[in-house]
Amino acid sequence: LNVKMDATNLGLEYLGTYALKNDWYVLGEFDYNNGGVNYSGTGTVTNIPQYYYNFKAAIGYDFAFDGFVVAPYIGIGQRFLSQKMGGMTGSTGANGYDRQSTYNYLPIGIIHRFAVAEKSKIETTFEYDYLLSGNQFSGLSSLNGKGGLAGVPDINNKQTTGYGVNLSVMYKKDDWSFGPYFKYWNISQSETNSGTFNINGVAYRATLFEPSNTTNEYGVKFVYLY
Repeated sequence: LNVKMDATNLGLEYLGTYALKNDWYVLGEFDYNNGGVNYSGTGTVTNIPQYYYNFKAAIGYDFAFDGFVVAPYIGIGQRFLSQKMGGMTGSTGANGYDRQSTYNYLPIGIIHRFAVAEKSKIETTFEYDYLLSGNQFSGLSSLNGKGGLAGVPDINNKQTTGYGVNLSVMYKKDDWSFGPYFKYWNISQSETNSGTFNINGVAYRATLFEPSNTTNEYGVKFVYLY
């Protein structure tokens, strides 16, 4: 089954950097994205409420060269995605359910800065995100009472293998900066989990898993430094 979800959303991002002694630094980043998403697979569903947040904290070191700076870093991060499809009905009459994805990951990145004119510079960030652990929550209990279903449990599927890539190129002048960014996730098939349920009083048992999936996010960021 070829499942696709696409959306055009708005988000907010906060990034703080604190300089330590001897060219070491720490950074913290939080970004939030909210909006509707469109589903196509077993039928279609439009404008599904969705949001995600992403948080990371890291420590790094500035290597200063003639005309540019290279600043590698490593840290810890978490990405949480929520889709509220429970109570919604697709074009084929199928009932939806809520989904939540949690990724705990190890960000390993490098920042490259160089001046292009007085008070302006280019900053490029490349980051590889190694998945430490993940969980896919499927709120299937919302299907109870529909189509003769009863006793349907919520399911959690562990995800153990995957990675992400985060790339941005920002033009900075005075207190303002802007530029494109790209985020990518590639998550392998989850572990399986089983549950029992009833259809019109007849008991069944099902084994479920979250299939392998990819996420592509791209856009433009506008940043104000204060």
